[in-house]
Order: sequence, then structure tokens, then C-alpha cells
Amino acid sequence: MIDEHWGLLRKPFANTPDPAFVYHSPVFDEAFARLLYDVTDLRGGLSLVTGEIGCGKTMLVEALGQRLAGTPYEPWVIPYPRLTGAHLLQFLASAAELARAPRAKPALVDVLRRRLAELHAGGRRPVVIVDEAQLASPSLLEELRLLTNFEDRTDKHLHVVLLGQPELRDRIVRRPQIDQRVSLRFHLDPLDADDVRAYVLHRLRVAGATHEIFTGAAMTALAERSGGVPRIVNNLAMQALFVGAMRGLARVDETLVHDVADDRQ
Repeated sequence: MIDEHWGLLRKPFANTPDPAFVYHSPVFDEAFARLLYDVTDLRGGLSLVTGEIGCGKTMLVEALGQRLAGTPYEPWVIPYPRLTGAHLLQFLASAAELARAPRAKPALVDVLRRRLAELHAGGRRPVVIVDEAQLASPSLLEELRLLTNFEDRTDKHLHVVLLGQPELRDRIVRRPQIDQRVSLRFHLDPLDADDVRAYVLHRLRVAGATHEIFTGAAMTALAERSGGVPRIVNNLAMQALFVGAMRGLARVDETLVHDVADDRQ
């Protein structure tokens, strides 16, 4: 009923990493371009991308995975890194298609090292992507660091991408043995007011909008009350559409945006 009221074909502000809704802000595009270069060309061993909650890190992972699909660069994604070192190695063994992985850690590490060398010789370039990496234990971060030792004279056999909240940067800096291996550091900032407007219009267009739904003042209010964080923009815009439809409004104005924002407090 809500989508019908606004003349939409699909929900425009769902908090899911649908690549169709990726908004290419200057910050997002720079992060994507630099991460893609680090993963595919530079392959320095470890990329570090941070951002506040809801600023687009998971969307960045989805966009990267979509770009790498069908290429030699295979994304092996760990969405929730509450793993022990042993579980990490078992995950990698499965991703590397090891039929029989040894249980003993030294043997497993050796088999995995040789398997990654085989994949590299065959033209495959695995990329381990760890989302929410601020949750990783110190021992898991150390295991990931050791994985960057798998290399030959010209290339790493495994590239690691860590994505997490800002505290991840501080954790990495406090560990020089990991910090010195970081080949890319990038922080995703919130959107500015102009980008919030463009972001909302983009998502509405993808959802099938053919007329103005949010007034200019409503866009300004969304930017102000969300702090430019895309996930909060989505939540506020979604609630505004719902309430606006219930009230039979023709457009969402700034008063309605402030009303739904006040309800969140």
C-alpha cells in the first residue's frame, strides 16, 4: 500500500546491500577505486577500510564482490569475525577447496600454504574480506597477519581486506607487526547535505519514482537529522514515507521528517 501510494515499484530505503541502490558519492567512488587497485594491482597484503556504523562499508563489500565476479580475484567473505584461529584456517581450507584438511594446526597451515601456491600458479588470486573486523580478537588479527606471509618473490598468494568501525584503526596502529603491512588505509565519511539529497533522489529513481516525493526542505531536514549517515537516512526516509502514506500526503515535507526523527529519540 505504501509503495502504491507513492507510485513506487519497490522499497527505496531498505537497509540491505542491494548493488542496484549503490549511490556513487565521491567518497564511495574513491574508496572503491583505491580498494580495487589495492586488491587487484598492488596486492600489498592488507587493506584497511573504516567508517562509522551505517556509512556504507557492507555496501562497499557487495560492490567489490560484484566487480570481482568472474575474474581471477576470488572474494572469500567473513561477515562476522567471532572466530578462533583454528576456525579461520578451517574456513580458508574450505574456500580453497581442500578435500581433507588436517586437524593439527601446523599441518593445516602447511597444507594451506601449498594449496594457495597452487591456486596462484593456476592464476587464482584469493581475497579474504573480513567485515565488522573491529570484533576480531587479537589472536585472529595475528592469524590474518601471518596469512600475508604466504607469497613468492613477486606476489602475495592471499590479500586480506579488513573493514570495521573507527576503533579498528586504533587497534591496528597499536600492533606494529600488523600496521606495517597495511597497504591501503581509507575512512568512509558521512555524506554532506548535497550528497544526502542526491542519495535520496537516486534511491527513489531506482525504486521507480517519477515525481517529487520529498520537498527540498525535507531533504535538508534529512541531512540535518541523520548526520549524513546513509543507514539513518534510510530509516528516517522509510518512516516518513510510511507516515506520509497513512496521512494521505502528496509529498513529504520537513515537518514530517522532523516528526519521525523526534520519534527515534
